[in-house]
Amino acid sequence: MHSEGKSTVSAFLFLLLTILSPAVTYAQIEWLQKTYDFGLMKEEAGPVKGSVSFINRGTEPVSITGARPSCGCTSVDYSEEPVASGETAVISFTYDPTGRPGKFDKSIRVYIGENDSYKIGITGNVLGTPESLTQFYPYECGPLRLSDLRISGGEMTAGTSRNFFIRSYNQTLDSIAPTWICTDPALTVSCSEKKIGPGDIAVFALFFDAGKAKEMGEVQIPLTIISDNSRKDSPRQEVLFSAKVTPDFSRLTPEQVDKGPRCYLIPERLDLGILSGESTRSISFLIQNQGKSKMTIFRISPKSEALSVKRKPTVIKPSKTEEARLSIILKKLPAGPFNLPVEIITDDPLHPVKTLSIVGIKE
Repeated sequence: MHSEGKSTVSAFLFLLLTILSPAVTYAQIEWLQKTYDFGLMKEEAGPVKGSVSFINRGTEPVSITGARPSCGCTSVDYSEEPVASGETAVISFTYDPTGRPGKFDKSIRVYIGENDSYKIGITGNVLGTPESLTQFYPYECGPLRLSDLRISGGEMTAGTSRNFFIRSYNQTLDSIAPTWICTDPALTVSCSEKKIGPGDIAVFALFFDAGKAKEMGEVQIPLTIISDNSRKDSPRQEVLFSAKVTPDFSRLTPEQVDKGPRCYLIPERLDLGILSGESTRSISFLIQNQGKSKMTIFRISPKSEALSVKRKPTVIKPSKTEEARLSIILKKLPAGPFNLPVEIITDDPLHPVKTLSIVGIKE
């Protein structure tokens, strides 16, 4: 067959398929509202109802074939009867605020006929009950409630930084402007909102730069939140951030690691035997550098209030040994066996943290 004949057949088949294919039709509707804001509501008042509606602007009846909320907190009700031309249909919904203090932004997907779907937005703000607030924001600071008063950064190398978060809630009917006081340059705080409205949730971001920490090892940074900076004598609350900062050796080459210092403790376990009384006793141990370069002692960190550092070597040359001294306060020890760890942090790239165990029995 010639090419001209093939083209004629193709055109005929296309026309036939077009005639036989069912036409896709869409409903002609006009939404009177596609969003609904409940505003500020009280959780104790229970579920609240709202609705949106549309007008059928087409010439044929249309039907609501389904409605699906975005979460289980919302239920939907509608009529399945056809909506005649010019008539109005209503989609009703109920939001349950139980256990959901703060702002919410939900949606309902409405299906009309076989081809159309529409998204309805539902917003509001829930003023929580004391029970809900205690569950999610257990710490109170005047008008402000907080999710946490203690933030642990865990172990971080000196070359890293991370964000940590505290959620807050304004439990009053007035807007507040909280602010933070922190004097340590390693920790900064920012807020997601300059002002927190009634029933609003805000997030405080704590940014910790381990490279700016004042010392290695356990770091504890106190900071204070003022619940409303716009008012005198506004309640304050102390929050404590903690982390364990270790040296960063990620940029060392294998050769530099091989030529680095090596930390050894003599002994690694110090047995004090049986102790009695409430006096203070001096303890000493040795720190030895078996590496090929000088070793810096960043910190000697006892993990018990009964111990304090009296002498800390600063630098130990290769193949040299230095004495470190501690003091143990017996009255701060409970009776019976004890095991008190002491961390020694150095620039040994293989073992930056060594632990001395001090054991004994207090009568």
